[in-house]
Amino acid sequence: MKARPILIDDTKKELTHHGTREFPLSMDLQQVRAPGHGGVDHWHREIQILLVTKGAVRVRAGEGGWVLSEGQGAFINSGVLHQADPVEEMPGVYVCVNFAPELLCGPVADGIRSEYVEPLLESRDLACIPLRDSPWEQEICQAVREIWVLYEDADFGYELEIKSILLHVWRLLAVNLQGGISGAADIPFVDRQRAREMKNFIERNYSQHLDLADIAEVCHISRGECCRVFKRVSDLTPVQYLINIRLERSLALLTGTSLSVAEVGERVGFGTTSHFIAVFRRKMGMTPRTYREKHRKTEEC
Repeated sequence: MKARPILIDDTKKELTHHGTREFPLSMDLQQVRAPGHGGVDHWHREIQILLVTKGAVRVRAGEGGWVLSEGQGAFINSGVLHQADPVEEMPGVYVCVNFAPELLCGPVADGIRSEYVEPLLESRDLACIPLRDSPWEQEICQAVREIWVLYEDADFGYELEIKSILLHVWRLLAVNLQGGISGAADIPFVDRQRAREMKNFIERNYSQHLDLADIAEVCHISRGECCRVFKRVSDLTPVQYLINIRLERSLALLTGTSLSVAEVGERVGFGTTSHFIAVFRRKMGMTPRTYREKHRKTEEC
């Protein structure tokens, strides 16, 4: 297994494809002192379980952070921003298994999905769980070692055996983290994932002409469902979110470039200068020109 750098887009989403559509799982080897391996804040839809194999690694995820030594690991939930850093002068190497939630259960709602998978994925309290020295935590760490061997050998039927191990791991997590699962969010996991995909699309394409149909098409849902999902997750409509992104990007151009107000508006996707100025005034309480002048005066002071 070769080590590889962590490449991300402008939303910090990791660009690596973890496995295939038919078997959405990959294993990676990371050396936190190598360029592009450590200190990269990123997220991915896949669940990750990592195991430190050499030295020590500082893992940061959500609002938590832990130093993990050789033989210890961590569970990192889907969609959680995380990074791994070196610890002083110690070497730091870890392996991780990354897998899509669909590997545990099918896309259709069933008892397994609703009772054991989605509540854990949706929990506010289970963004990241360190796996240290308790028997069940070490059992999961051992499972990562077993998956590693199976993945490397890739003998006939290895996917079945890996899936069997992952289901056992999930049972250990569900049984031992019942308290955290009870704090699950009210928003369904599928809605949070759809909203994240639509936000990523908007953030990548805000400078282009976008309408509600374009955003809804990202998740292959109707415009009405697109608005309902987005509103449930973020308290904004997709169009409001798009406008906010355009305004946010315009602030950097107004203060960091000499582009005219008209050029700034065009760069961030507003169809006309008058529309840009009107939206800017409504949201910011001043015109783009006034904002630029105030920012310059503040810098001079």
